[in-house]
Amino acid sequence: MAVAIYNSTTINNTQTSDLPLQEHNMQTITAETIMDRSPLSFRPDSGVIVALRQLLTASLSGAPVVDGDNNLIGFLSEADCMRGALMGGYFSTIGELVRDRMTTEVESIGTNTNLVDVAEKFLHNNRRVLPVVEGGKVVGLVQRRGVLEQLLEQIDSKGEQVEYRKKKRHFS
Repeated sequence: MAVAIYNSTTINNTQTSDLPLQEHNMQTITAETIMDRSPLSFRPDSGVIVALRQLLTASLSGAPVVDGDNNLIGFLSEADCMRGALMGGYFSTIGELVRDRMTTEVESIGTNTNLVDVAEKFLHNNRRVLPVVEGGKVVGLVQRRGVLEQLLEQIDSKGEQVEYRKKKRHFS
């Protein structure tokens, strides 16, 4: 349940009311809210080393691979680039293309996927980035870090003391 909260301000002893602020919870925050709307993406015929440079510059662990119509066709991660970088460093050979290294079975989320489901998706795969797809087209990118920041914001917004449970250790 979302609750509308009005932000009131007193100016010159006169009470004013701004537009309602929406109180969000983990079910109402969606991928669309937290996604990067201009994500880095690669074409399959790009060079792996060029793609790796772009990943490192953007501080991303991976990015979607798209066709000419921006349809998701794969995903290229730092790990996928490792062999190309190793070959380039060892043999001075850098001829591999993104299509040679990309993963073709890609997990993605929709714009309406809520924060809880996005977090669950990250818990069950070993990715740090998920493409956001609508109608087969990449419309954004959600990073695990962004989800963690949103979760912390939810904790902090409650204004309650967080209680930590001690884990019992068993020694044998």
